[in-house]
Amino acid sequence: MSNDTIQGLLVEAKRASERDDRARMVVIADEILKRDPASFDALFIAGVALLGSKQEGLALQLFNVAKEATTLPAALSAVWNNIGCCLQDYEPAQAYLAFLESLSHGEQPSVYANLCNVSSSIGRHAEALDWAAKSAETGGADASYNKSFALFSMGRWAEAWPEYAKSVGVREGTDRGYGLPRFKAGEDFNRCLVHGEQGIGDEILFMSMLPADFGGAIECHPRNETLFARSFPSARVYGTLGRPYLDWLGLEMAQGLAYELEMGGIGEFFAPAPFARAAYLTADKSRRLASEVWLDDPPARALKVGIAWTGGLWRTGRARRSIPFHEIIRLKALQNLGVQFVNLEYEDRREELKSAGLDWLNPSWATKKGTDTDDLAALVSALDLVIAPTTSLVDLCGALGVECWAMVDENPQWRYSDFAGQDSMWFYQSVRCFRQQVRDGGKWTRVVGEVMAALRERVSPPQTQESKEAQEAQEVAAE
Repeated sequence: MSNDTIQGLLVEAKRASERDDRARMVVIADEILKRDPASFDALFIAGVALLGSKQEGLALQLFNVAKEATTLPAALSAVWNNIGCCLQDYEPAQAYLAFLESLSHGEQPSVYANLCNVSSSIGRHAEALDWAAKSAETGGADASYNKSFALFSMGRWAEAWPEYAKSVGVREGTDRGYGLPRFKAGEDFNRCLVHGEQGIGDEILFMSMLPADFGGAIECHPRNETLFARSFPSARVYGTLGRPYLDWLGLEMAQGLAYELEMGGIGEFFAPAPFARAAYLTADKSRRLASEVWLDDPPARALKVGIAWTGGLWRTGRARRSIPFHEIIRLKALQNLGVQFVNLEYEDRREELKSAGLDWLNPSWATKKGTDTDDLAALVSALDLVIAPTTSLVDLCGALGVECWAMVDENPQWRYSDFAGQDSMWFYQSVRCFRQQVRDGGKWTRVVGEVMAALRERVSPPQTQESKEAQEAQEVAAE
């Protein structure tokens, strides 16, 4: 293949990139690599296409090869930036180093926004603010969204909410085309549509900031509809988020609906400072009763404890948020102390539990993926305690006022930031945190050990001097 032909293909690849035609980019890169296996441009083009398609693992391999195929500073800076982008959701500490390496080969404004994001995700919140400022100074990407999470983590909520709001309509899934202006301070909030913008757990968390007597409309995920409708009886709740047609919107507007506000924006008006709230969601009484009956057959043991150990999706840090099953097996030692464990994993774990000799209940009708949150709410409300990693299950327990022990990774999401207190969590009074420390090296052994010790104490609290004397008196009387 002649140089002219390769140059022609590179021009075509650029046009495909401008059209966001990733499939064509890969085809063109493949054509070049067949003739020139060491082509930096082709490797880079294919890597960008795969990264844009969320195939970060494959993209990473191509960028790792590409960085060996050039000595040009600008090219190295660009490829290291993309390596960081491949790693930031899965290995944020490695992504941080990759972004710094990118800067060592030349300034790229886009890298500063990326460093803001990844710095906050590894607990370097103050540094993240500096990177956001640097991005703004150099004309880089708007880092407001990521800057907001650093500010939230530091407890600076009054500063964080406006930064968070700047990305409204830009974040995926927030612009639903309601045709309504965004709510402003001083306007009638009861004429506002509050709508979901992220996941199930985020909806539950953000609703903690909604006034209990809110009289407007709520659009949420279908799984949360019945739970929200019961818990906010003055509002009209529509579980249509993610569906293309909103047959209720015209009627709402005819009856006076005048504004819209994403759920994450509620805090801008009603949560200027960190707080921890008691229960604000209400489980269905009949479903809870049915769960209690199910839990009592066979007869209940001393303590009914729900447990989960898988945290989040791979894209949201599952590897660092999940507790390895071999650590969970250690809880077997507590089964003989009168604890009935209830499996709250959404995936089917029955065979895994059976093979490990764990005699746990498996209420899959309430926990399997896609079920109505109301069923899970009723189940956890019937439990004495829930132990879980940082998942939406913690949000649900906190919102219901159910006692929950959260096993928190070293660099958690902002809602779990240790600025809230070593054993505390912002938003929820009923949640107690058991936190990983730097010295744990990403291992969960110490955290699980602390949970087991606390559970032993919960089942068999240490005797006070007074109870010991009473027990001794009973023994003497018996003789």
